[in-house]
Amino acid sequence: MENIEDSNEGRKIKGILYLPQHAKSLALDDLLKDIEGEIRYYDPEKVDDENLNFKFLLPMGEAAKERELDFVLGFDNALERMIIGYLNGEGKFLVLNAHQQAALMVDHFLTANGPDEAKEKTVIKGNILSQQIDKIVIRNEGRYRESHVGYIPLKVALEKEQESGLTALACDDRNHILFNTDPEENTKACILFVLDMVTRLVKRESSIYFHHVDLQIMYKLYGEKTFNISSEGQNKKVFDRFRLKAPSDSINEELVTISDYKKELFQNKLTGRKGPPELGPMDLVQLEFTSGLKISVELADGGSKLFLHLSDFSDCYNRASFPDARKNIHDRLLKVVVSLGKMVINLNN
Repeated sequence: MENIEDSNEGRKIKGILYLPQHAKSLALDDLLKDIEGEIRYYDPEKVDDENLNFKFLLPMGEAAKERELDFVLGFDNALERMIIGYLNGEGKFLVLNAHQQAALMVDHFLTANGPDEAKEKTVIKGNILSQQIDKIVIRNEGRYRESHVGYIPLKVALEKEQESGLTALACDDRNHILFNTDPEENTKACILFVLDMVTRLVKRESSIYFHHVDLQIMYKLYGEKTFNISSEGQNKKVFDRFRLKAPSDSINEELVTISDYKKELFQNKLTGRKGPPELGPMDLVQLEFTSGLKISVELADGGSKLFLHLSDFSDCYNRASFPDARKNIHDRLLKVVVSLGKMVINLNN
């Protein structure tokens, strides 16, 4: 990685680390010696970290705006997930969702080679993450591996790559970012990585927000939505409906591929090719359509929860067009959800 001190060129980056109280034992202060930074610790008994989102980092929002911070980096109590907060072009405090965060991390991982870093790198991607990650890996000639989502599957996949002596990054749509299979060492690695990434952006007179927008321009603007559609006594029925009767007609889309991990079956509707998916069994079905729309339906927690994951993309031609393009993709996904809702409501048809 680039040397942080050499890259500052007269301006130190500014940020806050937001960690659970037990992380004090990691002695992380030394990692911040070359930046204008501080660590704030939270009481896990008083902070809900089930979902790492804007609400989780909200206590850092005022400090971020008042001090014009370059980043806020938070970790859950288990030190297995992370989330990045930032200021947009108008000084508003926002956070990256897991898909956006993964895109920025993967881009920096593949493009910021230092003289001592391996040139060949592997990205392990959770299979619900949007295809923007695939595009970033392909353009930057990285190696690609897919994994089921979750800390344990990513950890197992990362161990396999590292046993082969390969440099790898693992990520998914649940805010897991793994460089190391030990949570404490991985926390340190993530902090150093984000510091390096932000330093590089500041050196280029950019920021997390503007680089996020630039990635949407380069690789198309991706929008992702996750919905909890659990219904007591209906989850399995709804899940099987998506598996056995793909909703092509209700959303006016042409289905291209079906990945049914429960059946361990992959099918390309256009070519007729069939076979097992690369990953093992899971209560997950994924549908991909010619427009680029991707629908993933996940039956979780022994069938007590049912999640609908949507991903689609649109053109974003420049920074000025970003707000409208983001609204358009948001509206499109909401229309898909409405159509899918009608299909779920009419289960008995």
